[in-house]
Amino acid sequence: MQLLTSSICKQGGREYNQDYLDLAVASDGACLVVCDGLGSYYGSEVASRICSTKIIEAYSQVKQLDPERAVKPEYCQSYVQSAHNRVVDEKERNPKIRSSCTTVACVTTDYKTTVISHIGDTRVYLFKNNKLHFQTKDHSLSQIAVEMGRIPLRDIRSDKDQNKLTRVLGSDYYIPPDCDIYNTPLAVGDAFILCTDGFWEYVYEEEMEEDLASSSTPEEALVKMEQRLLARVTKYNDNYSAIVAMVRD
Repeated sequence: MQLLTSSICKQGGREYNQDYLDLAVASDGACLVVCDGLGSYYGSEVASRICSTKIIEAYSQVKQLDPERAVKPEYCQSYVQSAHNRVVDEKERNPKIRSSCTTVACVTTDYKTTVISHIGDTRVYLFKNNKLHFQTKDHSLSQIAVEMGRIPLRDIRSDKDQNKLTRVLGSDYYIPPDCDIYNTPLAVGDAFILCTDGFWEYVYEEEMEEDLASSSTPEEALVKMEQRLLARVTKYNDNYSAIVAMVRD
């Protein structure tokens, strides 16, 4: 069994790209990270880059010493905490980016145990046999509206409060990530999609299922999803990033 991956991180219609992603994949485990720097805050591309690279660095250090420990929930929490600390340190050194912050979505797995961690509205989807099994809940006012029954989940994409986040990394008020733990080993046919809102706003969950089912590789699936996105975006669309990971023989 192996985890095959493909990724994109594109500027879209914006002047610069504040998304960033990083990953470490090996035969005994993997860590996948996607971040979206908040566009209205100067220097958020720095926050997203630091967050992504620091999580991978922290994970790799622990995994080298003890692979089993690397997927324990408390360690997965610590990777995100260390990324937050690194972002805060950089902001103290560089006052020009003092308002910068980022979302983060992370999958850490040794293929027996998987921990999904996230802050903000960058999402993780887990598919089993090409059917959506789990998706993270956004930390946004629109997600709160869903929980209160005011709007259906699908309408988050067009809701006026979709980009108003209740939790971000790098802010003065750090709240640890939500962590979802799966103790069931990954199986052939399982797949993950990690993506920023600039991606999932234009690609619907049932379309993700369809493209995964009709693709033999993550590259093929990601091309199909990006084609859907490009057919729908406006001239000034957001940065968009995604990692597609498939479990294969």
